[in-house]
Amino acid sequence: MADAEIVDAFVMHGARAAAANGMTHITAQITALERAVLENPGLAFDLAKFIVESTCKTILNERNIGFDKNDNLPRLFKAVTTNVPMLPKEAGGESEARRKLLQTLNGLHTALEGVCQLRNSCGFTSHGAEGERPAMEGVQAILAAQAADTIVGFLFSAHRVQRGEAPQKSSGHDLTIDKVLDNVYEPVLIAGQPYAVSEALFAIDREAYLAVAATVEESRNVLTDLSMRYPGCLRPELREISFVHYSNAAYLKTSNDKGQVILEDTSFVSGDEDGLFFSPSHSPDENAGVLVHGFHPYSIINCFDLFTNEAAERIAQAHEAGTLDLLFPPPASSGGSQ
Repeated sequence: MADAEIVDAFVMHGARAAAANGMTHITAQITALERAVLENPGLAFDLAKFIVESTCKTILNERNIGFDKNDNLPRLFKAVTTNVPMLPKEAGGESEARRKLLQTLNGLHTALEGVCQLRNSCGFTSHGAEGERPAMEGVQAILAAQAADTIVGFLFSAHRVQRGEAPQKSSGHDLTIDKVLDNVYEPVLIAGQPYAVSEALFAIDREAYLAVAATVEESRNVLTDLSMRYPGCLRPELREISFVHYSNAAYLKTSNDKGQVILEDTSFVSGDEDGLFFSPSHSPDENAGVLVHGFHPYSIINCFDLFTNEAAERIAQAHEAGTLDLLFPPPASSGGSQ
């Protein structure tokens, strides 16, 4: 209750600026962390560390600096701060200023590591703890997320500026809106050349593009929910699974670790209401909940590409043997299944 009064929504301004200027692959991670702070604080600690790790690896890769894939966050962080100039070139001789700036940045990193270690010893997902421990409050999750946001924003900005790359302005495009428009409408011809509707509309009538964006509804990301429901089954490159509704249609949205977004019209999945299993008359969050708790795993492998080939084969074999409920016991309060 107290946390809900402190903040209505958490936005990672620094990380989102980094994503808009080139690190598009962390967009799904940002969204997941922003939601976790309010909806699942225990998950926020892992996500905060993960997004900093992703940023450090990106910077090291772009600077052709080698690192071991098993390096932990402190080692990655040190490699970045050692190789990325912290001050503008004209202030390169200000060793005292650099020392103080690095001290501040190290303090942020220490805060992130400290609050995550606190969560490990006191949180509800503490490692190897015996007996019940009090769950970390959302305010500690906000501290971890804020520290991660500041670190990501600063490191990426310093990295790009010191490489002589001026920060780019975001085009204003939204990948989800683009996919919705391009799924619904055929390409348009301008001077004999085909253009995606999203590209043409954004360039010609920005207000019309934004008007479409205002009518698109999207659910929360249920990747974590599905991972818990079907452990070890989801494709590892997935970063988001949600539902998007537009123009009386319900789409399954997935995004991967490369920032690629896919929308799939779910109208081919038959059901009782409106003849559709994922009815657009429901809210996107309701349809997302149905996917997690009311859609049979055998139907999932036949309708959507969410599971690895090995998991899909295991599910098909269990279905044929009639042992699927033993493999994945249905939720006690689940609705109807497909």
